[in-house]
Amino acid sequence: MAFISIARKTYSDAQTHLAKRPEQVGFFLADWNECQQLFSVRIWRPLAAKDLEFRSDFHVSLKDQIRPQIIKWAWDNNGCLIEAHSHGRDGSATFSASDLHGFEDWVPHVRWRLKSRPYAAIVTAGDHFDALAWIRPQGACEQIETVVIVGEEPRSATQATLAWRDQITQTSGDE
Repeated sequence: MAFISIARKTYSDAQTHLAKRPEQVGFFLADWNECQQLFSVRIWRPLAAKDLEFRSDFHVSLKDQIRPQIIKWAWDNNGCLIEAHSHGRDGSATFSASDLHGFEDWVPHVRWRLKSRPYAAIVTAGDHFDALAWIRPQGACEQIETVVIVGEEPRSATQATLAWRDQITQTSGDE
């Protein structure tokens, strides 16, 4: 399982942005260490309202011109992308069905453009988070168990998304 390491100030900047409202969005630029299964965050890039095509309390989509800018930013800096968005302070720290559907097109495209570099996504709700990573060349997503904020105790993911998806898969398989 993969982990994320992030400086306290970078984490604080991201949390401040994400806590403003549901469906706030930003990206981390990170290095990937295969041996440690570790994303080491370098930079936080919040997206502004002008970068979004659509946003409600339940869904967000980026403007067409923003997507290639984010990919180019990662390419130019030889880094991996970690997407982050919020479900609000009182929402669920679980990727929604809409989020998972969006990953089906977005993640393969980003990974192809970035020559198979790993990709990760985090969803926050208040102080809670869930996180997934696409690491293997053609593999499915994996759970990110922990975010380590440098100088603090590690924070554990809710691991709600994969458990929720597994429960649906098992239920539909029984019918």
